[in-house]
Amino acid sequence: MSYDDIASHLNEMYGVELSPATMSAITDKIIPRLRDWQTRALDSVYPIVWMDAIFYKVRQDDKVISKAIYIVLGVNTRGLRDVLGM
Repeated sequence: MSYDDIASHLNEMYGVELSPATMSAITDKIIPRLRDWQTRALDSVYPIVWMDAIFYKVRQDDKVISKAIYIVLGVNTRGLRDVLGM
């Protein structure tokens, strides 16, 4: 999505107006953290794995439709939960 797309969405959904400079500052902080999360080391074994989904209403092509974000969760051998992917 472009900065304009994101700003338009935030304005439409929440009535918030953000400048391109603010959008850039936000994404400059978020993107490195997102990349760190995507490239983090995972355990080699997850004895328990399950998948779930969260459904959101989104506007697409002048229609409101449901879209899902699928989440894969795992429990490692120490009993700790981890989000394996979205």
